Amino acid sequence: MKKHILLVLAGLLMLSGCNLYKKYESNVSVPENVMGNVADSQDTLSIGDLGWRDVFKDPKLQSLIETALVNNTDMRTAQLTIEQAQNEVRSAKWGYAPTLSFSPSAAYNYQGRAGGYNVQIPVRASWQLGIFGQNRSKVRSAKAKLAYDEDYRQAVQVDLAANVANLYYSLVMLDRQLAISEATEILYQESYNTTQALFQAGTYNSPAVYEMQASLEALRADIVDLRYSIAATEASLCVLLAETPHHIDRSSFEQFEMPEQIHVGLPVRLLAARPDVRMAERNMEIAYYTTQQARQSFYPSLSLDGLFGLAGTFSALDLIGQAVGSLTQPILQGGQLTAQLRNAKAEQEKARLEFVQTLYNAGSEVYQYKKAIETAEEKTSHIDIRVNALQEAFSATTELMNHGSTTYLEVLTAQESLLSAQLAQVDNRYEMVQALINLYTALGGFGK
Repeated sequence: MKKHILLVLAGLLMLSGCNLYKKYESNVSVPENVMGNVADSQDTLSIGDLGWRDVFKDPKLQSLIETALVNNTDMRTAQLTIEQAQNEVRSAKWGYAPTLSFSPSAAYNYQGRAGGYNVQIPVRASWQLGIFGQNRSKVRSAKAKLAYDEDYRQAVQVDLAANVANLYYSLVMLDRQLAISEATEILYQESYNTTQALFQAGTYNSPAVYEMQASLEALRADIVDLRYSIAATEASLCVLLAETPHHIDRSSFEQFEMPEQIHVGLPVRLLAARPDVRMAERNMEIAYYTTQQARQSFYPSLSLDGLFGLAGTFSALDLIGQAVGSLTQPILQGGQLTAQLRNAKAEQEKARLEFVQTLYNAGSEVYQYKKAIETAEEKTSHIDIRVNALQEAFSATTELMNHGSTTYLEVLTAQESLLSAQLAQVDNRYEMVQALINLYTALGGFGK
């Protein structure tokens, strides 16, 4: 009989093939043009390989990022998720070991005029052998989930640091815009005073005074909005720091320096550098083991159960022992198990498609942010020339108004044009900084 059982098991093992035991092997590839034309096939360097302290050297920003990484609730939650996944791995590994239980019992039996106690003090053992790789697949799946959660934690860190940097430089930009607007308010006030004086001298009529006053008050309203934007942005940054709203100490806009060269590196490095790409591949691995477990459910499960201990009356206890082996083969569950296997295969294909899409999204982000930096750099010289020209025009027009040889409309137009150009200059500089932050993030930066 034992020989027949062994032959049946051997036959099932041969029929099952290696799919029941084979470990997941990555066979993904990255298209060479996934990042468009911004990648050089000979360029092995990448700004994403640099530590974020080497790219963003502002000590005040560094301090904020470090505080956020320690205090932020999302980061702490992600760490707890990793600890839970580690416990799941430990739990899955215990599937290889038998379970033991101590279950003493006592019963009183009465028959006629006689009665007595019957006592059992056994230790029971049960062992699921998992001869078709069931336990192994569970352990591997749990390890893949742990790796996924570790990648997720890094993804949270990357997004958190990038958001802190973006909000920080939003504050720096708003400070600069506020300073420009407040300096312009002084010039507007001077123009308004001059217009009033010329009106009183009979050179201008009353509409000139009202136009200048309206322009001045509109600028003052914009200044109020800027101050609110600064307060709101500080509050948003404090949320990331897990702190109550307060003033954020920061550097000036002029202190930021762009890196001299910005390399994106080879497309294949996205696999290792970006946590979201790694997470997508981990999903494929988890789906692979889910399919493996669905296949294993078609095969029998072998279990060994044993009992050892004492039994009898209180006055006379005897040793007892029992060992039972059982083999359970699903018979009438074929339709259900087949559906589970088909669904598992479908999930595996969905995970593969999700990975492909994540890879294309990553390449597109790198392409867009690199182009955004190049565009902002190209616009810089044109905007600078425009600001210088409008400063000269404003100075000349103001001088002519003081001598009564030009109209207030020309001065008003010159003032508004100069302010608009100066704010556009700040916006363009900020867009360049923001594109750098986003490009660094897209290349896997902030994860170190």
